[in-house]
Amino acid sequence: MPQQYDLHVVSNRSLTPHMRRIVLAGDALSEFPRDQESGYVKVGFSLEDGNHVMRSYTVRAFDAAANQITLDFVDHGDTGPASKWARNAEVGSAVSIFGPGEKKLADPSASWLFLGGDLSALPALSVNMEQLPDTAKGYAVIEVPHAEDIQDLAHPEDLQVHWVVSADGAPPNTALTQKIRSLPWLDGTAYPWFAGEFSGMRDMRSYFRDERGVDRRAMYLSCYWKVGDSDEGMKKAKRQDAEEDARLAAEPV
Repeated sequence: MPQQYDLHVVSNRSLTPHMRRIVLAGDALSEFPRDQESGYVKVGFSLEDGNHVMRSYTVRAFDAAANQITLDFVDHGDTGPASKWARNAEVGSAVSIFGPGEKKLADPSASWLFLGGDLSALPALSVNMEQLPDTAKGYAVIEVPHAEDIQDLAHPEDLQVHWVVSADGAPPNTALTQKIRSLPWLDGTAYPWFAGEFSGMRDMRSYFRDERGVDRRAMYLSCYWKVGDSDEGMKKAKRQDAEEDARLAAEPV
């Protein structure tokens, strides 16, 4: 069982129209492992019917001296338990987190990197870009719902950052995947890192693995949400897709 940490809110502020940064603190964090940025924790939320759900969030920052952990939340209104809590959480509000889960860092030893994701992946992308060596090169393509959601992120000089704004009414990740496909493929060994909506992830798997020939073990691809589905539905679809993909890979050509 993941370890439970009972914490309270220290600060809650809006970074952009669709992203909030919440800092949590508590003596329990004295036992939290160090250097877990880009890993994740699960946060527990109470529903109106008395049930409880958990959602996963990237460890954006951790201050061991102050026993504080920073999490960024997508703010899409009061349409879900996590977003509703994040929008309304006040200083002193109690919350429990569980974890941490595995880190999701791109391989800095690759010749170049191809990072991509939408707003749900922005916290993990931000940590990746911050932790890359100064010599890292390649691309980072990030889709946001509005130009005001663009953030000023630290990154190596030779990592080209491309922000794309999703068009009203377009399927999720359309602008994102189109931009990724349009960029020149560089020389050397690439390490793709992509996270976003379910269909976008599948498209990028096809692009990086099937069209560009990147080994499935030499990239990170994941879906963080699925349009029109709950978090539980997304996870079910993700498992089924992984099983089907593994089955097809095992079939003789």
